[in-house]
Amino acid sequence: MASKSKIARQRQVKQSKNVNFYIIAIPVLGFLIKLITMINTPNGGWLGADGENYFSGVDGLLADGYLSDKSILSYWPAGYPILLWGLAKISVTQIVWLISIIQSIFYAYASYYFVKQLRDTKLRPYLFLIGIILAINPTLSLSSMAVGYESPIAACMLMVVGLIIKSLQSPNDRRLVIRVLGVGGFSALATFMQPRWLLTSIVIAVVWALMSKSRKVQALILVGVIGVMAIAPAILIQRNVASIDKAVISTNLGVTMRIGAGPQTTGGYSHTGPDVPCDPVPPATTVSDNDVVKCVIKWYAANPVKAGKLFVKKGWYYWTPWSGPLGNGTMARNPWLKVNPIMDIARGSQSGNDLVYKSVGKGISFFWVVGCISLFFIGFFWLRSMKGIYANIAWLTGIPVVISWLISMGTIGDHRFRIPTMSLSLFLQVMGYFALRHKAKTRSFAVALESSAKAR
Repeated sequence: MASKSKIARQRQVKQSKNVNFYIIAIPVLGFLIKLITMINTPNGGWLGADGENYFSGVDGLLADGYLSDKSILSYWPAGYPILLWGLAKISVTQIVWLISIIQSIFYAYASYYFVKQLRDTKLRPYLFLIGIILAINPTLSLSSMAVGYESPIAACMLMVVGLIIKSLQSPNDRRLVIRVLGVGGFSALATFMQPRWLLTSIVIAVVWALMSKSRKVQALILVGVIGVMAIAPAILIQRNVASIDKAVISTNLGVTMRIGAGPQTTGGYSHTGPDVPCDPVPPATTVSDNDVVKCVIKWYAANPVKAGKLFVKKGWYYWTPWSGPLGNGTMARNPWLKVNPIMDIARGSQSGNDLVYKSVGKGISFFWVVGCISLFFIGFFWLRSMKGIYANIAWLTGIPVVISWLISMGTIGDHRFRIPTMSLSLFLQVMGYFALRHKAKTRSFAVALESSAKAR
């Protein structure tokens, strides 16, 4: 018996070493692959969907300083260009290289940190595939080499959830304050780059607080996370007050909402038909961004049937493939499309084009979208059914994705909006895959996690 116990302990030690190895090795491998890609890519990276606009903002900051009144810095949130401005101070000529390297290192560390927090849970048997999907998923991983806020926010989401999971595993740890400030800090960084994360950060803070039974801890989480996060929008507002005399974060929300609304449009970025009517409110002679937002909301309220159809379409577009007959969004510069075998088939011949863009391609794309959404919800409900920390992980990873999805439904249906929370949605889709796999073996979702843990 003693020898069997010793063998079992040795096996556990070996398994732990293996897990610790690939938790580190996988993101490092992903970074090395991207480093090789950078070396073989002109300038070390690519312009994202709005790369020129971000660099235009940087030009304004370089020419006029922090309080530059260049219109692009108030029309869009100035946060990401301000961060790039700091890199431009190091080297203007090598700025794309600097962006690619820093964003790739940040994403690699974030994926490592998130997976590491799952090591001591019953999700341990699934860490290899989770790590692979996060580190080597073509679009998500390669987006760190593109000029855009999407990849850094995806990394911020991994850090936020990872820090909260760590705090749930060690509720009495004296480092709780540090983790609260860390969650607030990464939430602030995400909000600084894209202010729509203000809502996500507040909801996550409330959900995290509700996971604690201590009023003192709840107060610490709410005050710490929201207080630190609020610094980001405050900075953007202060800058715009000083530079253009307007207390706004940005002035493009109304424009964005208007593109996705109207009697004849489909809700995508390519607006069709007349715009939602909007007249200035006297004594004003021009329509402000806030006026447009109100006009769009009033139009939705006055046209509930059309609005409902648009919300459904925009919600569908959010999950569409990056290419093919159902793809809808602003991912024409998706790095993966440069080596996408599907697009190679479509470009190769007329028969290949018909295969991709006609009935067969439409059918495959349809089931791809349905499959992604289904796996996401199966993974979410499976984890939630496990209760305890697993239910908490389900809420923490599912809520940001759903909020991002709802925001897309209220603005524009664009599959690019999926990338900032793609790290979390992919995690839940992997969980959905394993839930189905174990369901096939055990005929029950409920015992799948327990049976898998015991088998390993």
